[in-house]
Amino acid sequence: ARTVRDTAHALGKAARLVVEGGEVEMDTAVIERLHEPLTHLIRNAVDHGLEAPEVRRAAGKPPHGRITLAARREGGTVALAVSDDGAGLPCERILARAAERGLTIPSQDEAAEAARLIFEPGLSTAPAVTELSGRGIGMDVIRRGIEALRGSVAIETEEGQGTTFTLRIPLTLATIEGFVVGAGGETYVIPMEAIVELLELPAEDRDHPGAGGPARGRPDHGILHLRGDPLPYVRLRSFFGARGGASARESVVVVDGGGHRVGLVVDELLGAQPVVIKPLPPALKRWIRPSQALSVSTILGDGRAVLVLDVPGLLREVLQRDPQGLRVATRG
Repeated sequence: ARTVRDTAHALGKAARLVVEGGEVEMDTAVIERLHEPLTHLIRNAVDHGLEAPEVRRAAGKPPHGRITLAARREGGTVALAVSDDGAGLPCERILARAAERGLTIPSQDEAAEAARLIFEPGLSTAPAVTELSGRGIGMDVIRRGIEALRGSVAIETEEGQGTTFTLRIPLTLATIEGFVVGAGGETYVIPMEAIVELLELPAEDRDHPGAGGPARGRPDHGILHLRGDPLPYVRLRSFFGARGGASARESVVVVDGGGHRVGLVVDELLGAQPVVIKPLPPALKRWIRPSQALSVSTILGDGRAVLVLDVPGLLREVLQRDPQGLRVATRG
């Protein structure tokens, strides 16, 4: 509340904070690491989201803007939403600034592209640098901080009505429910909170030269039709450059992270189990290919050290590799 009041006063605006779901509990370590991202989002909502009182009156809105911080449980995660009833994202300005910087804008959905682009480092639409804006830093830092907590950030915006940033964060940092899979002779853990469903890879996508070679003209990914909807998929074996061959029967783990849904093709489904996660040790980092998809590890019951997939990071890396082929996974 103090952040809203002080930021609004400094900008000559009027705003009030509404908190919903204050009874939701989280791991103390998670809450401490959320303080900075939430403070930044609330300041942004007042600075960039809310209009000046006279502009709001002209638009038929009350002069006081409303900032809402809402929390709710979603299975093993907490969804934290920071909303404002302001003008919405300035999509045209964001796209124009991105074009000036030479950033690729492949989608026809301006709102979706603007929401994606505001996380680009150095991108700012502020006309001048002030204490609160114009430096082009912050949103990319927020995303990295949330993903370091194994969380994700989603954005909804409507012109003239406001913007909502939704952070989905695990309840605890130490232990998660994981699903163990095998791909290319390696073992990985996928957080259960990111898994939507499991299914067998259809024969037409499996029965081609090399059983893991080109599928529909693509070496390591393709498109499935799941109940009438297109589902992009990527083979983990190819994604991580594993040397092991494909199994005769492949499975698809459908995952969701940060507004994207993708199928991960694996060779084995080894079952669910709780796992204690730890940061990657320096010795292990030297032996694996740098990737946004890998940030923590765990020890299985048989003593093996395996990698835990960072699903939002993996999906972002997949999109960076092939934005056209996989962007059909974007929801909304």
